[in-house]
Amino acid sequence: MQSRKIKREFGCNLLLASSIVIISLSTCNSAAQAAVSANDIVSVVEKAKILSSGTRVAAAINGSEVYVSTYKNARATDNDCKIEAVLVAKTAMDLAPNEISRATVYFYSTANINKRKFVTVTAGDVKAFGSGQLGQEQLLSSLTVKDEEVSDPAARMNTYLQQRETLRNRRKFDAQMNGTTMIVVADLDPLTTERDMKYEAFKIAEKALEGGSGAKSVQVSFTDPTTRGTVQQISFDDSQIKAINASIQNALSNIQMASVTSKVDVQSLTAIDGDEQENRNKILTMIKNLDKQGVGVTPFLIQFYAIEKLAQTDNNPQLRPAVTGLLSALTEQESRSKNAKDFKPVGNAAPKKEAVEETANEENLSSGKKTRTSRWAGGTSAMTDGEILKDPDKAIETQANTMGGVQKAEQNQKFALCILHASEVLSANNRTADAQRIMKRYADLKAKNHW
Repeated sequence: MQSRKIKREFGCNLLLASSIVIISLSTCNSAAQAAVSANDIVSVVEKAKILSSGTRVAAAINGSEVYVSTYKNARATDNDCKIEAVLVAKTAMDLAPNEISRATVYFYSTANINKRKFVTVTAGDVKAFGSGQLGQEQLLSSLTVKDEEVSDPAARMNTYLQQRETLRNRRKFDAQMNGTTMIVVADLDPLTTERDMKYEAFKIAEKALEGGSGAKSVQVSFTDPTTRGTVQQISFDDSQIKAINASIQNALSNIQMASVTSKVDVQSLTAIDGDEQENRNKILTMIKNLDKQGVGVTPFLIQFYAIEKLAQTDNNPQLRPAVTGLLSALTEQESRSKNAKDFKPVGNAAPKKEAVEETANEENLSSGKKTRTSRWAGGTSAMTDGEILKDPDKAIETQANTMGGVQKAEQNQKFALCILHASEVLSANNRTADAQRIMKRYADLKAKNHW
């Protein structure tokens, strides 16, 4: 953002603000307003277009004070920061004039994640300017821009990651072919080092040279939006990409990667106090019941944790829709689990389970459990538990083929029963993910045929 532009906006916005503040103070509804949330603050600030388009904004509320965090434009002066802080503070205070009395706006540095500037604006500052007691110059001189070091390493990392994601989302790319050369032009992140730039160019080139593109070489040009005319250009051909990729794979081959499962004691979880607590307790009860039945509840837990975070803020408008959505999903899952146990086809075409033919021998399966080699088929061939556990999709496909192919089989209730049985076998052998996937296919088939 250029200083001249900021001051022009300041002149328009603050002169308009003077009349708006007076009007809002005189017409303020005396009835108690609903408490605003941090999301409300972010929303109104973004809609006001005070900051450059795409600039990330975060907010927090502590009593009557609002904290807004954003990024400082590399060319912005201290006065520019004051102007933006006043406009942000006024926008927040207009949203809840009886609740917000003070706003602190933090401007994080895009060049150094350890540093930030901040400006504190009070409701008195805004009111004094709005009533004409303070002119523009007086208002700016009464405000102080303070520099601060961010000492918490976790906070620094969080700032860095958010900043990188924001910058990445705002970058522009353009690609075109010139003969057998793919030419790519991309915006350059201000924080990109030479090493990162080369690696980013390699990833772009690797994608460009994937099979079918017709490209034999790639030319990547990084342009710096803040310094027009500056271009950093890197070129690759197909042999270079292959050699670099081989070197990377070789370097990474000695790095160990482990899958770690953190077991959550679902039965010990409790809902926090706050809005929608009755429904949140209901959600938790449903999750616990499914957990006792051996149903995988991780996706539901993730949503529950997100809802609990929303409930930490009073009158959060996002809370009720989230609660309603999760209750609906859990109700559907409960229905599926019940159908898996109680499925009884009706009508003339109602299938019957063929007699179970147990053998004296039991198979040692990959799960470590011993299961019987039950004959179970909807068509003309047997489907054993061993076949299901070895490859459930192939076992189901085999049954479909005996009924004339998948399309025809999906109109046959016997085929639905095959799918249900496969899900039950997988669940009994602790193959929860596969069991749920197969159960979803069963439920979709029932819904499709209105069975």
